[in-house]
Amino acid sequence: MHNLITKLLFVIFIGIFLFSYSVVLNASETYRSSHLIRPVTSEHSNELRSARQNAHKPIHQVSFQSRWGIYEFLFGTHMAIIGLVAVTLALYRWKSNDLSLISFGMFCFLYGARTRAFQFLIDAPPLFWGYWHWFLTYLTPIPAYIFFEQFLGKGWKSSIRRMWQIQIVFVIVAASVDLFQRSSGAAMLANNIMAVVGISVMGTNLFRPGLQMTRELRVLKGGILIFGIAALYANIAPLLTTGYEIMDLEPLGFLIFLGCLVYVVAYRFFQNEKNLLILARELETARQIQSFILPQKTVVIRGLDLAARYVPMASVAGDFYDFAIVDEKRAGILVADVSGHGVPASLISSMVKIAFVSQHARASNPAQVLAGINQILFGKLESDFVTAGYLYIDTEKKNILYAGAGHPPLMLWRKAEQKIYEYREKGIILGQFEDAEYQNIHLDIESGDRFFLYTDGIIEATNAAGTRFGWDRLKAFIKSHSNLSVNQFADIFIQQLSSWSGKHSEETLDDDLTLIVTDFENT
Repeated sequence: MHNLITKLLFVIFIGIFLFSYSVVLNASETYRSSHLIRPVTSEHSNELRSARQNAHKPIHQVSFQSRWGIYEFLFGTHMAIIGLVAVTLALYRWKSNDLSLISFGMFCFLYGARTRAFQFLIDAPPLFWGYWHWFLTYLTPIPAYIFFEQFLGKGWKSSIRRMWQIQIVFVIVAASVDLFQRSSGAAMLANNIMAVVGISVMGTNLFRPGLQMTRELRVLKGGILIFGIAALYANIAPLLTTGYEIMDLEPLGFLIFLGCLVYVVAYRFFQNEKNLLILARELETARQIQSFILPQKTVVIRGLDLAARYVPMASVAGDFYDFAIVDEKRAGILVADVSGHGVPASLISSMVKIAFVSQHARASNPAQVLAGINQILFGKLESDFVTAGYLYIDTEKKNILYAGAGHPPLMLWRKAEQKIYEYREKGIILGQFEDAEYQNIHLDIESGDRFFLYTDGIIEATNAAGTRFGWDRLKAFIKSHSNLSVNQFADIFIQQLSSWSGKHSEETLDDDLTLIVTDFENT
């Protein structure tokens, strides 16, 4: 589909080009003294070499008295519009590592704005338009060089990158010379030389041996070859030729070159959109796979009422929770948080799943479970790491064991005392230290106790003012909503956290979020 649209855009452009060029040919026949065909005399050649002489000549008011004026207005306006549309699309689909679309848009806008098209729209003195034209003339090559860098890289010995860096310096110097000499276009000769050098550098890099050819580069080759010949002729012929008529072929060359650019940019844009669609499908597949590694049904343990909520920041995430069921009266609960977000974190969480399953024989000893997971993950995470908390509950003996590995503290709401307890057995993060050891916390429990296991996405959630949700707000919520069931508590908490952060959706939080609420009732 995207290839069809690309070809359609190219055909439309060719149609516009053929119509526009027929207007130019008509204009050239009727107005031999216009911009398209110029008599080159000694006087004219001297004017080209001397920007000061040009500065004393009045700038004629632009009007629609000639077909050339109409053509230039349409051409400049359409170029500026194309440029603005391309820049808007680039900002909407911003990619810091791909500047092809925004550089193309800037080039088109500047090229269109440097024509006399804007003079029909804005009333300003001729002196202003003189400086306007030449400043944009100096500026236009910069986005063109950046555009080529997106396809050819830095170039042979970084020549392409050096060109746009040098051009930036040249713009400052040339504009300063114009202002200092009070003559727009005073640096015209230097600009012509810069244009010749720039076209030569681009052509040399585009046609250098060993360059891997793609469809985009083949089209660019044809376009820059035609435009380069026309532009070199336009910049060199007036300096070397006198007494003959010359045809200004640069507009024709540029239209052909622009057609090639439109094709290349459209092709890359739709190719990127296709890649994004493929990536979206792959992420959806990854999300479905990750959903399978999470518990598929509610855990049923006599004396326990449990609610689990999992809210990923992206399609896939690094938070993970699971249960180790020993029997109908005993179970272990693991909550883990992988550093980072997205696909890399989700892959590590899958590793945590495998490592945890292998520890089920030790499910009654949280310290040994975390140590076993650490041994499996060690040496496989590079700079990433995992924090985790593991809670083992024995409803028959009415006690718990808890061990942590760099994780937020276990919280206990004791209904009989109307009080919150924190247990900060943090231990060492998983996956980075081979011989890490962990300690168990032993607690007796009573009817009405409520336990909270969670990840730091809750504590570190921020609102529009940049304020963290923090421990105090969590504790206050636990106290004020202690009469709710575990499922009601979990749902209302997620809703209020989203509302407090100003996101209005649990899927747009700043971090992955996992919450497990467990009530113990004496049976």
